[in-house]
Amino acid sequence: MARSKIVPSDVFINAPFDGAYENVFLALIAGLVSLGLNPRCVLEVPPSIDRLRRLDSIIRSCPFSLHDLSRVQVGRAGPFRVPRFNMPFELGLAAAVALATHPPKHQWLVLERIRHRVGQSLSDIAGYDANIHHGTVEGTINVVLDIFGNVRNPPLSATEDLLWVYRKLSRFRRTLPAGVYRASSFKQLVLAARGFVIERVESRLHLSSYYI
Repeated sequence: MARSKIVPSDVFINAPFDGAYENVFLALIAGLVSLGLNPRCVLEVPPSIDRLRRLDSIIRSCPFSLHDLSRVQVGRAGPFRVPRFNMPFELGLAAAVALATHPPKHQWLVLERIRHRVGQSLSDIAGYDANIHHGTVEGTINVVLDIFGNVRNPPLSATEDLLWVYRKLSRFRRTLPAGVYRASSFKQLVLAARGFVIERVESRLHLSSYYI
């Protein structure tokens, strides 16, 4: 397989696709785009026999990946009550990508809702601290700022600005009746977030010029 070209601003999001997680998912998109980063996701990969290879290609093209293990639990729907393994599986792929080169060309980070819980469910990553978002929008925004706070020249970097973009994106989400966890919806959400970031930056510049 051809080696994937690494895009410095790309960040792969590995997250559960359910209604209860939606606000955190939107906050991740809003926060990353506000900092000038480009969210990527498995939603971009259509169901096919080559799905795993394409997923691996996307992860390899991203220098960073965020893996939320806060909802690795026994499912409540369907004929079988089984744990959800997609998130730890994709984390394993990212860890393999990171270990494939020295120095690593990929950095993965774990997100969680409850502190210390990931050590009970995935002891193989002992020593890697999870980033705790508490399952809240503001907690998620703070985690994004903590992780990517050293990004050079971000369009927005204040918590209040990132929360403003989130609120605008949350309202835009209501125009997507099919839900957020579809390839077309994910693309529209990222594009909308970029538009809201531009709107916020321009309003800040206008306000600054007003007081000069």
